Amino acid sequence: MSTIIDSHNYGTVLQAVATRDVLERYGRPVFIDYCRPHWTTKGWIKSYMDNTNRNVPERLARLVANAPVRHKSSTLFRSFVERELELCSSAPYLARGEGFDSNAVYCVGSDQTWNIECNYGIDPVYFLKNVPEDYKKVAFSASFGRPSLSAEEVALTKPLLSQFDAISVRESSSVAILEEMGLSGTALKDPVLLCRSELWRELSVGVPAAADGYVLVYMLNANPGMCAFARELAERERMRARIVTFNPLKRAPEGLEGVCLPKPEEWVALFRDASYVVTDSFHGTCFSLLFECPVIVFDPPKFSVRLKDVLGDFALADRRAADGRDPMAIADAVIDWNAVRASKEKFAKEAKAFLDGAFGTCVEVGQNGR
Repeated sequence: MSTIIDSHNYGTVLQAVATRDVLERYGRPVFIDYCRPHWTTKGWIKSYMDNTNRNVPERLARLVANAPVRHKSSTLFRSFVERELELCSSAPYLARGEGFDSNAVYCVGSDQTWNIECNYGIDPVYFLKNVPEDYKKVAFSASFGRPSLSAEEVALTKPLLSQFDAISVRESSSVAILEEMGLSGTALKDPVLLCRSELWRELSVGVPAAADGYVLVYMLNANPGMCAFARELAERERMRARIVTFNPLKRAPEGLEGVCLPKPEEWVALFRDASYVVTDSFHGTCFSLLFECPVIVFDPPKFSVRLKDVLGDFALADRRAADGRDPMAIADAVIDWNAVRASKEKFAKEAKAFLDGAFGTCVEVGQNGR
């Protein structure tokens, strides 16, 4: 299985675990242990030192100051990946050679594995470029990450995707991209919405339940308005307002209790136990819906399409604090959780139908799916 596991990001590692959970119904998923060049320590240092907006002493100072934060973040997410996923060497996938099994199914997805902009070109691991052409290749909820590709990108991408036996993608826009290439594809949801509903409670079972309710803020883009609303909502409900933070050297916004770099299972538990969630994150929105927690969604400065799409998928477009909507009124609006569950079941059935066709009818698994 080829998916992104190198990002220091909760959504990234949790979608990988969800992918494992879904694919275990069909056999034994083994994940390629691959780190993109710009995510390695060498690549990280280069990104600081190549910053022409600052002089060399400033670059060095920022590099030294942020090194402990990167080390903690890297250790946190890497240990989770090693614990939750079975890994194999990326060497055969980087250069055509030995190590491929004609009896295996080679799968790629989900996440933005085909985003040429983010990955700095055609990444051979995510396109299974070096896997022999006659071996079975499947894409599971992969994404181009953009609504369209240039003619040059199509010319690079089409020959590689033409070797796939079955393709599913995360967005309808990605289906359109495939169709423009003369290829067919199926739109499926993010794996966190397709896996067993019990998975997330199993993952967070070791985290003690919170003693009282709280408003949870999961904010990926600085937004004082989001923080101010969360404080107001918490004061009205007479509960705490908590926020996930990413840098132990920075204080949480005033009036919010910071939870700095929680372990992924602790992050899941924060959504499990929250009374309300205020977020600008796609996966923050997904986990709010998975734990049936009232969510108020603020648009990020860019790349808000995924948020609009996932809320639209669940007929919850009115949960966005946009277009003049009052966020407090959104917090008070009742969500039809029966309808949310029905939509989730529908999405899971669609995924099963695609995967049954790609892999064969699923096998019986134990209670934990492993």
